[in-house]
Amino acid sequence: MNEIAEARVKSSIFGRTEGMEAMEKRSQRWLLIAAFVIAAVLRIYLASRSGLRPDELFSLGMATGHSLEHPVALADPRLGDFVEPVNPVPAEEFRHYLQHDNPPAGPARVIRAVLLSDTSPPLYYLLLYGWTLLFGTSDLSLRLFSTACSLACFPFFVSIARRTGGKEAVGIVCLIFAFSPLAIYYSADGRMYPLLWLWVLATMTVSLAIRERASVGLFTLWVLTSAAGFLTHYFFVFAWMAVVAYLFFSPGRLKRLQLALCGLATALICLPWYMKVPQSLAGWRITKDWLKSRPADFSRVGALRDIVYQFFAGHEKHLWVSHRSWNLPPVLLVCAIAVLVLWRLRSRAVTQSRLLLALVFAGVCAGPLIFDLVQRTYTVAWPRYAIAALPAAYLLVSAGLACLPARSRLLMLCLIVIAWLPNLFIMYRDPAHWTPIREVALIASMDAGPGDLLLVHSIPSGVLGVARYARGPAPMASWIGQLGTRRMPESLNQLAAARKRIVFVKLHEVGEPAPEEDWLRANATISRETHFELAEAVNFRPRGSETF
Repeated sequence: MNEIAEARVKSSIFGRTEGMEAMEKRSQRWLLIAAFVIAAVLRIYLASRSGLRPDELFSLGMATGHSLEHPVALADPRLGDFVEPVNPVPAEEFRHYLQHDNPPAGPARVIRAVLLSDTSPPLYYLLLYGWTLLFGTSDLSLRLFSTACSLACFPFFVSIARRTGGKEAVGIVCLIFAFSPLAIYYSADGRMYPLLWLWVLATMTVSLAIRERASVGLFTLWVLTSAAGFLTHYFFVFAWMAVVAYLFFSPGRLKRLQLALCGLATALICLPWYMKVPQSLAGWRITKDWLKSRPADFSRVGALRDIVYQFFAGHEKHLWVSHRSWNLPPVLLVCAIAVLVLWRLRSRAVTQSRLLLALVFAGVCAGPLIFDLVQRTYTVAWPRYAIAALPAAYLLVSAGLACLPARSRLLMLCLIVIAWLPNLFIMYRDPAHWTPIREVALIASMDAGPGDLLLVHSIPSGVLGVARYARGPAPMASWIGQLGTRRMPESLNQLAAARKRIVFVKLHEVGEPAPEEDWLRANATISRETHFELAEAVNFRPRGSETF
């Protein structure tokens, strides 16, 4: 009888345990769905809030097969290359550089445009080429490709978090990624960074799996994700080297010879493009060597601090204006989590799987500094060049929080999200603070007639942006100083002849002087002047006559 009673008790306990586990799984599933939906809503809403930035316009030009930053001598209009018009033209003539031709250009022309104009590999632009063929070239369509890449990161976050922090870390990392202002901003930005996160996460996921079960399928996935990362951004190398170092010193079931063969296969896939890299990087571009200009008040130590700081503060100083005091609390919370975890776990705080996260985070953050020491540049001053460390940063935080008691874990997570809210509000209120191309274009063109001239001093992507958002019949002219096709005063006299008014726009000139503005200020009358943070629109009228 005792045995029967004992069996019934065990069966009852087992049933309750099984029921609790099923309930936990359902709760976690709903939590992940909620995090995914929140992430999607926040990203899509931000993507619809502002006009495109110059870098995003550049992405659209490349993806539609139009080279924008090549030397004048290499321009071939038959292949869609940008050519600065000699005389004023309708804005529509500039807009076609941001649209697919009819019929559309092929992928080969996209690759050619990237070789001529960009210093990045072509995979992002090729994928964006296919995306825009399907969904069009609107602002939202461009940005939704980044959003889709960002949301595709969720399954990899789940897999890695489960391996590095247990089931408790899964929901945490998804919520952190969903609410992070930095992650939201780049996920709604028409550049390649969310795609880069995807390849970093995919490579880490396969690397953790390959240690446990080495197979041909996993080898193939590892090679493909690695090659995709190398063909998306050159700085993927820093994350990849960290992964390789981890697998070399902690191979698990993976043999080092197999790792070497996988590395060789990756190199062979990337070789056709990387053989052209020296030629590509040596070519002249309108914005060539801008990274060699020393920023004001530059400090390598301070810049490296800002790189690490951005992930936890949820703010990058070049993206939107924020108060320093608002950025400190989330950083202090993350530091407190680190101290608590080290105190609780001591030597057990760094497991083999967490070591991968630490190596990737440290390697990517140090990458721009290493690049600068070799190339004598100031890449480290621009934190986005270490943005590939974002997944590892949030996985480390989630693994740390998972080590704390449930109540402490929940409290810390809530405090981090609350501390990020001020930056979220600022970002959504004024998402195009630095480069409000749409706003400048609308102000400049709102009452300009066919007898006026819209004169834009910028690089090609800035000119195309003004043309994209300009309204009205006023013709446009570009003044791209780096091309050297304009001369003062001859070119200005030619452009201004018989014009009743010149609406001069200057934005994103990348340090190029504007002698035409100086001449206009000295020889014409200003009827209206509008200034933004890094842009201006000035209405000039002739002195003593009706036309210039």
